[in-house]
Amino acid sequence: MTHQRIVIIGGGNMGRAVLQALLHAPGVSARQVTVVEHNPKQQKVLASEFSVQVVAELTPVTLARVTAVLVAVKPQDFSSVATQIRKYIPKNSLLISIMAGVHVSTLRSATSCSRIVRVMPNLPMVVGEGCSAWYASRGVAKAQRVFTRALFGAGGEQLEIHNEGMFDAITAVSGSGPAYVFSFAADLMQAARQLGLPAEIAKKLVLQTLKGSVALLAESSDSAEEWRARVTSKGGTTEAAFRVLHKVRLDKLWLRALRAAARRSQAISTLIDGTIQKNKYE
Repeated sequence: MTHQRIVIIGGGNMGRAVLQALLHAPGVSARQVTVVEHNPKQQKVLASEFSVQVVAELTPVTLARVTAVLVAVKPQDFSSVATQIRKYIPKNSLLISIMAGVHVSTLRSATSCSRIVRVMPNLPMVVGEGCSAWYASRGVAKAQRVFTRALFGAGGEQLEIHNEGMFDAITAVSGSGPAYVFSFAADLMQAARQLGLPAEIAKKLVLQTLKGSVALLAESSDSAEEWRARVTSKGGTTEAAFRVLHKVRLDKLWLRALRAAARRSQAISTLIDGTIQKNKYE
């Protein structure tokens, strides 16, 4: 990938996470990457930490001879960026969007790009343990798909999907998923403290239990339910805990929660797509 010239538009949390992954991808060096970030403080941090070129504005010069443009701005800020992309991006360059809720059809209409990849990454990408689902438009070339796999694979697990309609469910499960885990961990730590454990011990016990359990599940061909049953001895402590959890039908509660998240994702997509299309013609 030494011939690639990449522009990342947006140096916030996820833009920075993608940049970090990109620089760990095989054959990519900092001199190939330009980041567009308007915040002066963030500009200095990015330039210092990653040794990449950082500019304040997207210009024709920035987009000249670029092979891939990755959009990591807030969807509501995309319209002005789309205008510049539409005017100056070289033909057949790859456009990658990690903006939540913006469909490929909207990206194509707003930028006139025919080679588009839409991605839903998640925050653990920051530590190389992310989960990124991506969908490529028909125009994306084989080499561009290879580049996409290498980029997001460098930040964790990557999965190509072939139905863009899956993104609302993916957003609910893996996009929002880290927040569910963080919330569960926080609740478990709080409960442990209320049982009398010191805060540091409670934290260490919860974090290592989560880490070890996920590692065990990932390395095994057995299902999560099979592992749960092995830990749950008849008449034991785990069974006593599950008697309480089963009363609130935790499985049904999770289904309701994910459905709510997916519906909200769908509503946001409709709103954002409409706003971008409206701004395009104003």
